[in-house]
Amino acid sequence: MNNIYRQLCLDHKNMQQMLNAFERLLQDLFGTHERDPNTLSLILDALDYFSVYPDKYHHPVEDLILARLLTKPVHDRSAIYEAQMQHEKIAATTKHMCALFYAVANNAMVERRVLQGASNSYLQLQRNHIELENSAIFPQIEQYLQVEDWKQIYRQVKQLKDPFFDKNTRNVYESLREYLTQPETPSQVFA
Repeated sequence: MNNIYRQLCLDHKNMQQMLNAFERLLQDLFGTHERDPNTLSLILDALDYFSVYPDKYHHPVEDLILARLLTKPVHDRSAIYEAQMQHEKIAATTKHMCALFYAVANNAMVERRVLQGASNSYLQLQRNHIELENSAIFPQIEQYLQVEDWKQIYRQVKQLKDPFFDKNTRNVYESLREYLTQPETPSQVFA
């Protein structure tokens, strides 16, 4: 398995963990039990992860791969076009979610039902996207991309490098993901 493809698979696993952690944070925020004042801050951290990591690294790399796939006799072009459109929609929706939660953090009035509806739609959009790629895109990647394709993709990925998104920055987001997705400790469960 190619290293770039392996990283994309790992990214999906990590993003699913982050979505689960994000959903737990939302349940805590919207729940009827005593709220942890740090919950909103953690939600903003999670949204920062979703707005930076996929947009700066994951989706641009996938877009290169999708473009390369379209040069092949793939059997499900509609899934590829759908995934490309979803990348744009996810970026816009993530910006909207950030704006909503930053408004809440700054004590602006945001109706609870609006916040919950947007949050639920966001979670569904993200999960549907990962499922589409896992079920319809990744099998085509495995089937159609050869060593020479990966060499070309690797050259393009090197040109994509964002000077602000280096290894240290990736490590910060990896640490954030690990922190937010760690299993609850027994004291948290019984508190």
